[in-house]
Amino acid sequence: MSRERDTDLKAGLEKALETISVPESLFQFAEELPGKFDRGELTLDGNAKIESQSIVSIRSKRRKIPVVFKGTAVAVILVVTFFAGVTISPAFASLVRGVPGIDIAIDWLEHIREQDGVQTAMNHDYIPIDPVTMKIDGTIITISDIYLTEEELLFKSFIQTDAFDITDGSSPVSIWISPIKTLAGQGSTTSSSVITTADSSGKPVLQETYKYQLSDGVVKQFLEQGTELELEVTKRTVTDEQRNLDIQQMGTIKVSIQPDKLLHNKVLEPKQALPVGDFDLKELSLEKLTIQPTTMNLILKGPEGWYYEFPRDDETAPYLKDDQGREYRYDPSGSGLLYYEGGKLQLPFSSSVYFEPNVRSLTLHIGSLQVGEFKPSEKLELSLNAEFPRTIHFKNKEIVIEGADYVPEGYLHLKIKKDSPKQKRLEGVSFGIVEEEMLREKLDKEETEAYDAYRKKQREDMKSFHVNGFGIAEDYLESDHLNVYIPAPKLDQYTLTLSRTGDSISVNRDYTVSLLP
Repeated sequence: MSRERDTDLKAGLEKALETISVPESLFQFAEELPGKFDRGELTLDGNAKIESQSIVSIRSKRRKIPVVFKGTAVAVILVVTFFAGVTISPAFASLVRGVPGIDIAIDWLEHIREQDGVQTAMNHDYIPIDPVTMKIDGTIITISDIYLTEEELLFKSFIQTDAFDITDGSSPVSIWISPIKTLAGQGSTTSSSVITTADSSGKPVLQETYKYQLSDGVVKQFLEQGTELELEVTKRTVTDEQRNLDIQQMGTIKVSIQPDKLLHNKVLEPKQALPVGDFDLKELSLEKLTIQPTTMNLILKGPEGWYYEFPRDDETAPYLKDDQGREYRYDPSGSGLLYYEGGKLQLPFSSSVYFEPNVRSLTLHIGSLQVGEFKPSEKLELSLNAEFPRTIHFKNKEIVIEGADYVPEGYLHLKIKKDSPKQKRLEGVSFGIVEEEMLREKLDKEETEAYDAYRKKQREDMKSFHVNGFGIAEDYLESDHLNVYIPAPKLDQYTLTLSRTGDSISVNRDYTVSLLP
């Protein structure tokens, strides 16, 4: 059934329920239907049909069913559809299944599924692993839209609680869900939103989408050892200004996995050069393309000693486009960075061409990226007694140091000439001193208390200096220069270091990747 016919059918049946006359025997069957599914007396899949002969004889008197009886109404929709001999598509089945434990709007859920590729998979009969619900101390947690691949674990959480205000994004309390023991990897939430229940209570529900990138071979090992996935649920509370974290285990959710229902990834290794055109980062290499049922992942490789990052939510973010014109958005988890050894970085994209056999190529568009080097590439001697201003050349920038002095709080202070009166920051450059690196290494080897005190003082000093960090040139006090503060011992002369850091590059290029073997 097409999605258009499916949507029309769903809307028509919902409207018909307002006035439909239903036989008493069918009404009773609808009320008993959930129990029949629970007891295994009936099953539902993408191709299920119940023939009209299986429904009891219709001879009883009729009565009307008001829409407010939502659970019964949905059951009647199911029965009427079966009675008509209609095959239930996955999209229509999602209306029936919903999210157990929490009543949410199906249209909203379908919109979220459209964004992350779940709906596409469902439309092609690839149904998620059965959802599970946990109730503890007045908190209801449902895990739904669960997909396990050879590289990733994806799922959504739906949380309803009175323990804290889930509508407050700055709340010190949060609930975190993560796989334990058998599935090692790293990840976090990729999206979060607050909705209200579709029932009359209007209670808020926190919905979060999780993505965990799994280590090589752990899925195979997991399936060999057993088929029960364990998710740990913890409540995390930030306790004070030092951002100390109190972690309380709420419980464990167990999910049964059916290995024979998991689809295998499609993997290509193009080893394709992607010219960038920067004087330091001349090109990247497309090492690997993994096509999964709900997502696609690229593995890029850059030069040793350099990092590179892509914007996430602006017009220059990367995207994929297939040869049919469909776009797939860049959808990283957490910070969006997943680095591997040797300069490799993963770029994940939502939805997939997994179920589109006619797609022969994908085009990767890179609008911009930021680059930086892990170690300084420039050193120079700086005396506090030298004459200023002093002009230095670094990469493609000319930097003028108008003055330097020592701040009693423990910092070398540089005054950097502005390019314009309204300039707030010198982009793409960070400053350091060799002496500060030696001090930091010394503190790293000392007692934890000494290092913690050192870091606490630095946080306090950043506030008093009105800067966002040390080693960067900023001005948020409307002075006539940019200020740089570098933690340092008091000396007459320093070895100043310069690094290219977070420097934006405009690329604006397309790279076509063949999917043909």
